[in-house]
Amino acid sequence: MPATDSASADTRYTFTGQFLEASAMFVRRAREIEQSATELTDDATRCEHRGLVCSVIMQCVAALETEAHEICTHGPSSHLGSNGTDTAAKNFLLPVSEFVDNQSALDRFDLILHLLKRPCLDKGANPYQSTAMVVRLRNEIIHYKSKWGVEMERSKLQNALRTLAHKPPPFAHPSMNFFPHLCLSADCAAWALASVVEFLETFYVALGVPSRFASYRQRLVP
Repeated sequence: MPATDSASADTRYTFTGQFLEASAMFVRRAREIEQSATELTDDATRCEHRGLVCSVIMQCVAALETEAHEICTHGPSSHLGSNGTDTAAKNFLLPVSEFVDNQSALDRFDLILHLLKRPCLDKGANPYQSTAMVVRLRNEIIHYKSKWGVEMERSKLQNALRTLAHKPPPFAHPSMNFFPHLCLSADCAAWALASVVEFLETFYVALGVPSRFASYRQRLVP
């Protein structure tokens, strides 16, 4: 029998864009619900709305975490394709990728820039500050502990979120506890998404590579 050649191709997927683009879709849907809602909005619609907002916050932080791993494992510019990958940076970061993964969400990015001797991000200004608040809000949701309203009033995170003056859902009565009823709104979700996208774009600038979002930035606008 004649000899034949065969070839196989391997592929991989990254969730960074998926998480953020889906978040923009969820913000738009949350806004649609709010625009047509009243105090009489049924429980199922309220549940959908809160689920959408929570999903945006959780997906945005997931995008941060998966992007940090992507950079350490596959190189700072791996999203540009094999011809754009910074092989030297990849080889330098790969051995410490597990250590970086063990850091908090934003500390991972600080460490990557430090290791690569790139300019650090300004921790005292936005988008760093706002993104840090998004991470704290994500943690509050996934580690939620039911408390009385008077207990939650002492929360530094919730007091900080109040200063953002996001418009609450129209079906949330002002007498309700700020978190989760007044806090988790379409405005809050949009802020979380915008903060994380701006943080990552600021990080790409500091890293000295083109933004991952260059070809689909408009799709990340809710």
